[in-house]
Formats: sequence, structure tokens, C-alpha cells
Amino acid sequence: MEYGRATMVDHLRSLVLEEPGAEAAAVYDHPIGLRLLFADPESGEEHYVVRYPAGVTARTHRHTAAHTIVVLEGELDANGHVIGPGSYAHFPAGEVMRHQPAGDGPCLFVILFHGPFDVQIVKG
Repeated sequence: MEYGRATMVDHLRSLVLEEPGAEAAAVYDHPIGLRLLFADPESGEEHYVVRYPAGVTARTHRHTAAHTIVVLEGELDANGHVIGPGSYAHFPAGEVMRHQPAGDGPCLFVILFHGPFDVQIVKG
């Protein structure tokens, strides 16, 4: 039986992560790590694994596409609500948001953009 083309990644924690491009990097006051897991050329959907090092601060921002976060390790401050491993957060398209590591440690998560990635910094 043939099953088609599936994307599977073992051990997300052990992936080598890279610094993001300038557009995404503008959100943070320190470098973060990320790795593209999947990109759909038809819908523009993109999936990433992301590591926020301890102490990173994010600027308030928004995205054109909705996106979903699943926390794997550490704690994430998502709009002032702290969530930990196994937690899920969904942000509707265009919603003003801020997410960054909570507490004193790093945070590892998967983020699924339900359309092409873009970012707009929200002033003040």
C-alpha cells in the first residue's frame, strides 16, 4: 500500500535551529532559534519549531494569518497567560499579540501558520 507524502520529524528537541530572517527577528530583543518543518506552496502555510532562549522579550505584533502554538518544553507567556508543556494556543488572523518565554528558562514550541508568514510590529 502506498501512503503518499508525509512530513515526519523525530526528536524535535534535537533539531539544529537557525536565526530567523530580518522580518521575524524584528519582533525580539535577542536572537531566537527556528527551523522550518513544512511549507505548503499552494496555501502558504508554514510550520516551524522555535526555541526562545531565557530572557527574550517580544514586541507586540500581529500576523495576517492565524497561527497555532503547541508548547513542548518550558513556559510561554502568551498575551499575559503562562502555558507550559503540552499546552495549546491559537491566535486568530490579525489579532494583536505578544508571546515570549515565561520565568527564567527557555521555551521550545511548534508554531503552525495557517497561511503565509508575515509580521507587523504594533506601536504603543
